[in-house]
Amino acid sequence: MSKKTNSLLFMLLATLVNIVLLALFFIVLGVIMGLLVSNIPGLAESSVMILLVIILFVGSIGGSFFVYSKLVKWATVKFDLENKLDPLFTPKRNRIKRGE
Repeated sequence: MSKKTNSLLFMLLATLVNIVLLALFFIVLGVIMGLLVSNIPGLAESSVMILLVIILFVGSIGGSFFVYSKLVKWATVKFDLENKLDPLFTPKRNRIKRGE
């Protein structure tokens, strides 16, 4: 397989992993929020509930991004991906002249 094919497959797999991580964080934080609401009386009716929902969304996105970036860095080092993948975005001055 070529470097471009490897890059495409890596990006597809990484995107799927990121979506799964986002869903896992959303579920875990949602369960924690549900336990808080059910164990603290009066929390569901207060304006704190809006803050908890915002924390749920921001925490899910932030947590999944943090874990995803750590996983990508780990995989890049462990499997020596810099030599196997073609860079997706390169500065114009560093592009190879292809004669097309």
